[in-house]
Amino acid sequence: MTVQPSDDERQWAAEKRDFVADRRDELAARRDAVDDARDVTADARQSMLDERHQQLDVRSAELGLPLDGAAAAQEADRRTAEQEADEERERLHTEREAAGNARDEATTRRLEATPTTGLASAFAAIAEYLYAADSFDGVLLRIAETAVSTVAGCEMASVTLNARGAYQTAATTDPAASAVDQAQYDTEEGPCLDAVETPIVYAQSFPDPRWPTLGSRPADLGAQSAASFSLAAASLAGAGVGGSLNTYGTEPDGYSDEAQQIGLILAAHASTAAGAVRERAALQNLAENLNEALLSRDVIGQAKGILMERLKITPEDAFDLLRLASNRLNEKLHAVALTLAETGELDTRR
Repeated sequence: MTVQPSDDERQWAAEKRDFVADRRDELAARRDAVDDARDVTADARQSMLDERHQQLDVRSAELGLPLDGAAAAQEADRRTAEQEADEERERLHTEREAAGNARDEATTRRLEATPTTGLASAFAAIAEYLYAADSFDGVLLRIAETAVSTVAGCEMASVTLNARGAYQTAATTDPAASAVDQAQYDTEEGPCLDAVETPIVYAQSFPDPRWPTLGSRPADLGAQSAASFSLAAASLAGAGVGGSLNTYGTEPDGYSDEAQQIGLILAAHASTAAGAVRERAALQNLAENLNEALLSRDVIGQAKGILMERLKITPEDAFDLLRLASNRLNEKLHAVALTLAETGELDTRR
């Protein structure tokens, strides 16, 4: 005889389907936002470079240093490449915008067929809260705080990171949660350690025969039950790093099956949010470093050109003069080159 699913089971299945669909669209939108931010950074960097070129052109004209044929050709090539890069970024932005509109239309059609469920709406709000964190440590704390407010039975929570066998509590909502974590680190066993490799580890009560050395320590510290969830290693601090979201209850067998499922979904959200925040910070650092490197290279090239024109020397000799001045003045090469480009002055004595 076929057993028909109950109304609650059908509702839960529908909510999970809606959640997956919403999550897929959200991830695509996040990727588009990262790409758009990268384009904005590129445009800003290009604007700064154009302004610097204009300033240096004006200064070269004031110093009476006309561009030779080769330099003029290089400048024309540079401007052509910049224009092509701008056009390519605009094309990709247009494609992303069209794809986003298509996703919105598909979402509208789906919602018209099946109204948004409470679970999907709740996790949409949770996702916004997690992604709004301004640092990796910040998002880990928000993950723990969200577990307390979202997972029924959870009274305190923490996040464990495992870097090549070294465990640490990276975020916690309560000192007692940190103490329960530490008891597991000290005995080298427990749900928070097992969950680094297992999607969910549930302890109805302590002591638990799976962890004989740990014994009743968690209960003595205030955790009568626990549910730990794996955090995707790829989203955390890098290669060789794993983690778990640990939730602790003050009553034995404090987590229903539904609460455990909610924890699993939260852990999936948390992993993605942690990875996104880390990627966002990495992109910002990369943009800043690239901008600095491009400006430095451009200024050094301008300074070399000034010396080559003024002293009729080779590019290698011009660079040597800049390097010697940098050592003599105990200043960075970029600073020496910038001074020469702006003032036309350089101590060229060997």
